[in-house]
Amino acid sequence: MKYCLYIFVCFIFFYSCILIDSITKQDSTYSTFPAWYLIDPYLSDSATVHYFLSFQSEDSTASAVHGFKDAQIAFINSIDDKVERVRNQQEDREFWSSPAVIQSLRSSTYLLMDIMYTSNENIIKKDDTNLFEYYIQMSLKKNKLIEELKKSTGNRLSSRQNFWIELNESL
Repeated sequence: MKYCLYIFVCFIFFYSCILIDSITKQDSTYSTFPAWYLIDPYLSDSATVHYFLSFQSEDSTASAVHGFKDAQIAFINSIDDKVERVRNQQEDREFWSSPAVIQSLRSSTYLLMDIMYTSNENIIKKDDTNLFEYYIQMSLKKNKLIEELKKSTGNRLSSRQNFWIELNESL
């Protein structure tokens, strides 16, 4: 019995050493990330939606310029996917499947690029390379997003309150 207990204790000890080593390696891998940066690109809280992106280049300015544009496009595409998902769940299929409604929502979503803003950004030179990593967090207030979509889609969609409530909840 003592022999089994001894093996069990040794097993726990070795396992904990391996676990601590893997956590240390993982932390050192991500140590160059800014503290505010999240690996998951899309984050939503009760008032705001956020998008996180990193972009790498040999030129710090190019990294920032291209990273910013990529973040805008990726963020808009994420919002567009959510708008589409909510549109497809609406009950009045004839209305919500009409080309005019789809076109109105799609073109209005892309206008949101004008109101999104940069919450955080950093450019970090990677050790032992000639590469620069650009980190950005773009944000958009939910109420502003809904307001702009309502305004740009016109009267046909602005009166469909269930759609806007569901969209706000899904963001």
